[in-house]
Amino acid sequence: MVSSSEGFTWTPSGGVRHGLPTIGVVVPPTHSIQPPTETYDAIVIGSGYAGLVASRDLATQGKNHRVGGMNILADQQTGKKTLLIEARDRLGGRTWHSTINGFNYELGGTWIHWHMPHIYREVPLYGLHNDWIVTQNPGGKEDYCTITTGTEQRNISHADEDEIAGRVFQIFCNVDGNNLKETWKYAFGTNQASELMAKWDRLSCQDRLDEIHDQLTTEEVSVLEAQLLQMGGNSLAKMGLLDALRWWSLGSNVPSGLNNIALHTRLRSGNSALHRRIFEHAVSTGNLSYAFETPVQRIQDAGGVVVVTARDGQQWKAKDVICTVPLNVLSDLEFSPPLDADKIEAANEGSVNKCNKVHVDFNGPDYLSWSSVGTPGKGLVAAFGDHLTPADNSHLVAFGPDPESPGGIPLNDTEALKTALVHLLPKEKQNSVIINRIVTHDWNNDEFAKGTWCYLPPSFTTKYLLALQRSHGNVCFASADFSDGWRGWIDGAVQVGMQMAYQVIQKQLKTVVEVKESKLTNGALTNGVLTNGV
Repeated sequence: MVSSSEGFTWTPSGGVRHGLPTIGVVVPPTHSIQPPTETYDAIVIGSGYAGLVASRDLATQGKNHRVGGMNILADQQTGKKTLLIEARDRLGGRTWHSTINGFNYELGGTWIHWHMPHIYREVPLYGLHNDWIVTQNPGGKEDYCTITTGTEQRNISHADEDEIAGRVFQIFCNVDGNNLKETWKYAFGTNQASELMAKWDRLSCQDRLDEIHDQLTTEEVSVLEAQLLQMGGNSLAKMGLLDALRWWSLGSNVPSGLNNIALHTRLRSGNSALHRRIFEHAVSTGNLSYAFETPVQRIQDAGGVVVVTARDGQQWKAKDVICTVPLNVLSDLEFSPPLDADKIEAANEGSVNKCNKVHVDFNGPDYLSWSSVGTPGKGLVAAFGDHLTPADNSHLVAFGPDPESPGGIPLNDTEALKTALVHLLPKEKQNSVIINRIVTHDWNNDEFAKGTWCYLPPSFTTKYLLALQRSHGNVCFASADFSDGWRGWIDGAVQVGMQMAYQVIQKQLKTVVEVKESKLTNGALTNGVLTNGV
């Protein structure tokens, strides 16, 4: 299996090794269906889920050729000539998995569910409908949750863990006295209670915690803080309240809904397996060119054609461009004409989520069912078991806030990582656990991500979301960070990639119809063939 240049693993015997094996690497990195001087129907920048779905839809849909003669006419769909440009050496953007010793480690976005409608459509489409596995399984020796509140600890059952975590999140999100069941009852809706949404958008998560602090015990505050830090990956003062409320709504406005959907099921084969199937489907049409290891520098819209220039000087032309780069990377691209002022402001402010996600393998199977939450922690605030490796070791996933925030740690400090992981364990177990492996990717120092999944600061949604979703001439934007519904999640990426591909297809179809109608005013159709004004 080929290794990506990204990610790293640590083991006691080998130390730190950079670059992880993955089926997502594309070899060779380039393929062209036409000479570089010819104009593409569309160029897609970025091969995360949004870019892959957009490329697939463009390559398989949208261009109708009228064939036949006499009185028999038919439309034959051949797809758009599309170029996919990707800065990395692999598919997936902020979602990809590495396979080490037969186990799949999801470095970015992981969990999907049938309540996430757009990504679920892709799963059975590519034959993965029986590929599910469930995170957090019972039956391990250490089958409980450890809550750490400062220097205090206690172990509770998972039933009690669910009850406490759900209850405090419900209190936090119950800003209207009715759990948003009427105010925000359509999770994907964008026109509900606009005045209230704007009011809540002005608040930070810290503002809301201050409002309800007296309703919670010290331990409950710690559990709530750990949940929120896991969601937004930064200090609560920098995290907007509205995104937390949106997640509550996506969880069906019930205490355990979000966890049951968003931390429950994932693909056994890994996200890179689904990336591969979408990508290979697009390639099989004969309509897709691609260029990996090719960062884009400049996008110039000259009206009738868009010119995309790579850092190495390569140039391509297209009628339309779909740009899927993350919000925190958007300002690194040069646009001509320049982006609108509100879009530039949004890109400069960006997502606040700088969460660290870390995989760890404990020696032996004992911690299959264990979980832990707590603040302030020593760099990590939550961990939970997620299956056993083929070697029968406990695999856990842990989360921590922005390395530069209070309580954060840098991922390149493996000793600090080990200390943070051990700190979450029951005190009586801390000296007996053996760490066999750590696997992670530093998304915050990744120039093509500059953070993890999208979580927006206070007032951002009201001020900037529509601006980010707005097209810029012949350039449209399809990052998961700009979607509605599951914004920042895999489902949001698929949704917006699908929407922007459809938008481009319809725009070009309208142009073709207008041209044909113009020609018809100067000519006539004979047996389905335009004879004048061609």
